[in-house]
Amino acid sequence: MVDFLIFLKNNLAEHFALYFIPLYILGGRPTAILSAQLTGYTNFFLLPVVVMLDILQVPVFFYLFGTISKNGWVLGFRERNAQKQKKIINSKLFSKLQILGLPGVLIVTSLPVKGCGMLSGFLLTRIIGLPKPVTYLLLGFGSIAGCLMVTGLGEIVILMF
Repeated sequence: MVDFLIFLKNNLAEHFALYFIPLYILGGRPTAILSAQLTGYTNFFLLPVVVMLDILQVPVFFYLFGTISKNGWVLGFRERNAQKQKKIINSKLFSKLQILGLPGVLIVTSLPVKGCGMLSGFLLTRIIGLPKPVTYLLLGFGSIAGCLMVTGLGEIVILMF
């Protein structure tokens, strides 16, 4: 592991601007932040860039969600599965998601693990039925909290090596 970190630091530092966006797209927020920290970039550079990249995803999610939900195939699928939707709405998982509400969106958005992040937080806001301004606000705060968590973890890793 240490050899891999040293390899990344030596080879990515020179052309890191070329690698940052692909690392963010493929590995997400933790990969981008940790790799930037290991190559010597400051947190004042990292946090605004990663939060901006996170927030730029939200309009794409709104567009895709709106386009897919208006598709004729999806509308037909919804009509056929009306009874299943009633079961889902009455399920324990759905009720727990609704109880979590706004703090749940912040938690899901900020966790630096696979399966959590901006898309999961966005889907949770759609399930709960939050309006666009509240969605942007919650996802923005969740992104900032997640970036701070990953940055703190990166600082700990750097201090250990």
